[in-house]
Amino acid sequence: MREEMDRLEEAGKDAAIVKRVSQQMEDIAYQQKTISDRQRDRAEEQSILATQNAARAEQESRAAHEAELKANAAAEVAQRERANAEKQQAIAVEQRDEATFARNVADTLNRRTQARSLAASSQVRREAGETDVADLLAYASWFFLKNNRGNQYYSDTFKSLTMANGGIPRHKVKENGAVNAIAPVPGSSRECVAVTNYGEVEWLTARQSSANTRISSKVLLFNPEYDFRAVKVIDGLVYALSLKGPLCVLDFKGKLNTVSLADDDYFKLVPVGDRLLVAGRNSFCWYEAGKVSKSVPLSKPLSAIVEREGTVCLFYSDGSYAEMDASGRIEEKTPLLKEVVTAACYDKDTGCLLLGVEEGTVYPVNKYNRVMETLAAHKSRCVSIAMQGPVVVTGGYDKKAFIWNMDNLLFESGLSFREELEMKDSAKRKAGSNKIPTEWLVPVDYSYDGWTLAVCGDSDGKTAWVGTSSGNVLMLNSSADDMAQQLFDKLDRNLTQQEWTRYVGASIPYMTFK
Repeated sequence: MREEMDRLEEAGKDAAIVKRVSQQMEDIAYQQKTISDRQRDRAEEQSILATQNAARAEQESRAAHEAELKANAAAEVAQRERANAEKQQAIAVEQRDEATFARNVADTLNRRTQARSLAASSQVRREAGETDVADLLAYASWFFLKNNRGNQYYSDTFKSLTMANGGIPRHKVKENGAVNAIAPVPGSSRECVAVTNYGEVEWLTARQSSANTRISSKVLLFNPEYDFRAVKVIDGLVYALSLKGPLCVLDFKGKLNTVSLADDDYFKLVPVGDRLLVAGRNSFCWYEAGKVSKSVPLSKPLSAIVEREGTVCLFYSDGSYAEMDASGRIEEKTPLLKEVVTAACYDKDTGCLLLGVEEGTVYPVNKYNRVMETLAAHKSRCVSIAMQGPVVVTGGYDKKAFIWNMDNLLFESGLSFREELEMKDSAKRKAGSNKIPTEWLVPVDYSYDGWTLAVCGDSDGKTAWVGTSSGNVLMLNSSADDMAQQLFDKLDRNLTQQEWTRYVGASIPYMTFK
């Protein structure tokens, strides 16, 4: 029983321990429950807070989206306003440029007009004996035209420059015959050979003195039986062609050799390579090494003939046209013009062919046989044409000689002379060109007491010789720039302020030239 009691006592102790442990475990459970309840409450609080934050975030997101839409709308409005502002600015700039251009045009036209007035005033002052003022006004006229895209070859301006440089040198041939042809002396400046219908062959030389240019003469041949119609100077020899023959070949010492020709009306000598083509109205022949070939008859009378890059262009009196190659083969071609060509000239430097017609009009033709422009020149037949670069000199039966500067010509197409030379087809007018146009070409016209029968350019490239039916040979400076430079070199003062106000006007600011 003691053992049982001990066992029971031990069992009681164990039960008490278990009870105490259970009680402790229960306390811990209650503690855990309290902690869990607290954590649940805290989680609920966090969930409520999260829900509130989410709602606030959603609200803020909506506000941000609305703000973004408003910003985009504002940006579009700003962009439209900016584009409109840029457009208005472009319009303002365009209007400003147009106003500037209009002002420049007005100023340019004013100066051009003033230049023409100065040229006329220069001639009046010269006639009144006021040479220094006349020279200054002539230079001012050229200066205003040069610097305002004006026509430096305006007749009064050109003539005032001519007079300021001593006028036009002239020479009267010995026997007063009509000067039918003139030829420059290659390699010699301001020298030419003139021939007349009275059998005269004169060698002319121009020399500049302190004040004027004088023309001296040497008679190389005089035979009234000859009626010279053409002349060429080649390799130091003068070739003079008489209407009914012969061909006279002479040197500058007067040594003569005559070559008989078949019966015809001879009127032209055309160098072709190493040979010389002797052209009559109804036939032609070749001169080479002192001999003349057999005459070749033509199917119809010639009115003009010219060599063009190795091809001989034949213009007939009925308006038809043909070309002859180096072998002598003649081929009919489509006429370059409807009118009858009476004068022709080809310039190798520019590749321009110039054709003058019975009515006096002159037509420049480019290398593609396209007529570039119509130059209303003479009032009667154009009989002679010469070209030196862009400068053209023409003579006609209206007793006038014209000087044209093709670089100063405003073509119908809007292109320049140099551009027109390269155009195969008709070019359309250039659109939108915001440039003050060059002044329309008005040629310099000189009138004489006889028909202008012959013109030619000098070897110096800036001088033209003119022969008339009254026996006069005149030497023209065909370069306005050259004459202006000569005049500038001899000016010894400027216009005074009083002279400027009187002749130029107060609207143009005072300037000096020297």
